[in-house]
Amino acid sequence: MRVSGSLQARPTRAAVSPSPLVRGAAASALVLALGGIDDPEPPPPAVVPPAAAARGAAGAAALCGPRTVPEGAACVPLPAPGAPLPEGGAAALSDPAGARPAGAGTRSQAHEHIPRRPERPASAAAYTFPIGAPDGPPGFLLVEDAPAGAGTLPAAGFVAAIGAARPEPPSWLGGIDIAATRGERVAALRLEGQEGKAEVIFVGALSGITVATAHDVRDVDRVRRYVLLHGHLDRPGPGVVAGARLDAGDVVGYAGETGSPGLVRLRLEARQIREGARIEELDPKRITDAAVTVPCDLRNVLPLRQGASL
Repeated sequence: MRVSGSLQARPTRAAVSPSPLVRGAAASALVLALGGIDDPEPPPPAVVPPAAAARGAAGAAALCGPRTVPEGAACVPLPAPGAPLPEGGAAALSDPAGARPAGAGTRSQAHEHIPRRPERPASAAAYTFPIGAPDGPPGFLLVEDAPAGAGTLPAAGFVAAIGAARPEPPSWLGGIDIAATRGERVAALRLEGQEGKAEVIFVGALSGITVATAHDVRDVDRVRRYVLLHGHLDRPGPGVVAGARLDAGDVVGYAGETGSPGLVRLRLEARQIREGARIEELDPKRITDAAVTVPCDLRNVLPLRQGASL
């Protein structure tokens, strides 16, 4: 039987499958698209602000030049690279004088000491001291001992001077030891540039029996306060009590060996009071706390001997 043309089966076009390469590319695109749905956008680049300029006291811009550090409005010079060690040798770098006691605040415990100003004479012969002959400097000692804690007298134990008294201190770092005879008069000093009288701010046990006097000193356009510590006294002078005012030449006390058994001497130290520190409001035994005062080379403040020149 003949099948009608309208019912005759028509050939069909075979389905064309995509090539493997096309399929792989499509799969990769899909994976990438799906994987990026949950990814957050990359963070913007961090902006690092420029370092703030060094600031001085009360937020004022620090004006110190190269190789100096600010102490309030003053600039303390640093030793030049390769310069000799401070007077006192390598031991001066680890000397505890001026180091901040543990737990005394946030300032680092690095050694602090205000060095001699270049314009001040280096030799002791140029200065007046509270003890010794008026026509020349006293003798100075190199002392070997173990100092007691602040405010205490050490247990009995011989204290020795190494070698004989010498014409120059072995070191000016942290104070000096002056040879003396028992009961020798210790006189008050008028420091270089001092205004007004010295004020007694402490009498008691520190370096043996110690008298501390405060001095207001004119430094160019400002007044700074310094403390002189007179240690190892046999006893204070007449009327020397906290609050007393002393003129140059008044008796501070008499040389002895308290806190220094076996060696009569005068321990003399100068410390600059930090800006903002109020000695009157502190325990007097904190005078040597590095948060309150900074050790200072005595030659910056000792009065010049008559006839001596800068």
